[in-house]
Amino acid sequence: MAFALLEEKLIACANHLVPVVSQYEFEGNFQEEREFPVLLKTSVDRSGPAMARLAALHSFDTPAILQWVVDAADPGYEKWLLGQVKN
Repeated sequence: MAFALLEEKLIACANHLVPVVSQYEFEGNFQEEREFPVLLKTSVDRSGPAMARLAALHSFDTPAILQWVVDAADPGYEKWLLGQVKN
């Protein structure tokens, strides 16, 4: 999924994190699953399309797709990121 988002210029970078154990209730049942979080970096303008595309590609009916807005970034990194996600 991350590679597709990279190819489509919806994200600039994907950081695949270590497996985590997630515990939650789903359809009335307690669940404990091993999951593999991924941090996807993009611009504010591309976040909506990136989130929609990720939801379409994901195998879960309701994946946890969350957005955090960054207040500040290193200028050089920000320039690189914005260059990667141009339309």
